[in-house]
Amino acid sequence: MRSGRWHRDYWRSLRRRYQLRHYYSWSCSCKICTCVRRAADDTGAVRYQQICPVSLASEVIAERWTPLILREIVLFDRHHFSEIQHGVGRISQSLLAARLRTLETAGVIERRPNPFGRGWEYHPTRAGRELETVLNELGIWAQHWIELRQEDCDPAYLMQTVHAVLRLDRLPRRPLTVRFEFTERPKIYWLVFGGEQPELCFYDPGRDAELVVTADERALGSVLLGRLGLAEAVGRGDIRFDGPPALVRAFPTWLGLTRFAKYALPTSTSRPRTTGQIPVAGAV
Repeated sequence: MRSGRWHRDYWRSLRRRYQLRHYYSWSCSCKICTCVRRAADDTGAVRYQQICPVSLASEVIAERWTPLILREIVLFDRHHFSEIQHGVGRISQSLLAARLRTLETAGVIERRPNPFGRGWEYHPTRAGRELETVLNELGIWAQHWIELRQEDCDPAYLMQTVHAVLRLDRLPRRPLTVRFEFTERPKIYWLVFGGEQPELCFYDPGRDAELVVTADERALGSVLLGRLGLAEAVGRGDIRFDGPPALVRAFPTWLGLTRFAKYALPTSTSRPRTTGQIPVAGAV
């Protein structure tokens, strides 16, 4: 005699099989159909089934993570798998590999043998290079219309951005360590100067920090995007410098802005704006 649980599981499996068969053999009788079907393939890609260039392009470039992958390859010239994954952030290796295969199949990128070792490099094709304008316009649109939220400002990505926009010709040549402390999601990072290239450290490099930057994540993100002046952020108390006055004054000359900063619109605020030099929060 079968148990009651066996019968429940049996009927559930039958119902599930029916649902899947209905899902993959889906058709719509709408006279003007705007329904969307997900294609029956292992990538779960959306197929809009519309003779519209926007829908056709969206099937290729509008999947989750894909615009960020293209950002790394097309805008930032990052071509190695590890570089792309590091720049994109919270994406698994398997999902990144799947997205790269999709873009390669679509003719947007191409794989090339790594000339310096094993593995592959990923480069934009002619079709991929044409997406540079699309990606730029997307960023400009966001600069005009999308508010930066605190949850958008991941400390690790903020520090990657800080490291990327450093003005190499203005950095100190002597060994120097700057510690960054974030306030909303308490994290600590270090920038180490004095070598051939500045080094971003996610763990204590074992050197005393001569300058400490304490920052609210959203404020620092707004500064990097050109939406907020550094002096104004310091005047509000959202960013603070602790260290010798000479280093505090020098730090703003080391820091550049992102490629989209020039498209930032002026922000209105009820708080008084400050101008002039960066005030010294404290001398060590």
